[in-house]
Amino acid sequence: MSVHTKKLPIRVKNSILKPPFKKKNTENIKLSIFCPVANAGSIKQYLEKQGCILINDEQELINARELFAERTPSNMLIGARSKENITQIQLSELTGIPRRHISDMENGRRPIGKQNAIKLGEALNINYRLFL
Repeated sequence: MSVHTKKLPIRVKNSILKPPFKKKNTENIKLSIFCPVANAGSIKQYLEKQGCILINDEQELINARELFAERTPSNMLIGARSKENITQIQLSELTGIPRRHISDMENGRRPIGKQNAIKLGEALNINYRLFL
């Protein structure tokens, strides 16, 4: 008779890293593993035997909803602009909105408005309704 056991979730985050090994053309990934404390030692030993480099991050994970709890239009504009990695000047050139107005919108001193939201949405590749 087989017994059903509940597996613990393992969250893995993939990202390509530069190879730390001497071999050329070696691709590596960075893994974050969450496992029971009782199994951590054996998992660590296994990974080291496989040639993995273990980095001990003592950082606590922060829930994104807690970090960005306040979803105001100004915060959404700041986030969208940083996601696209453009400056206020570049955004101003793309949208035709003066840079000082963009700065005022990001600091909450000026409402964005529907027309500007549409221009910003097109320039930042995001739905304009997030700015309203």
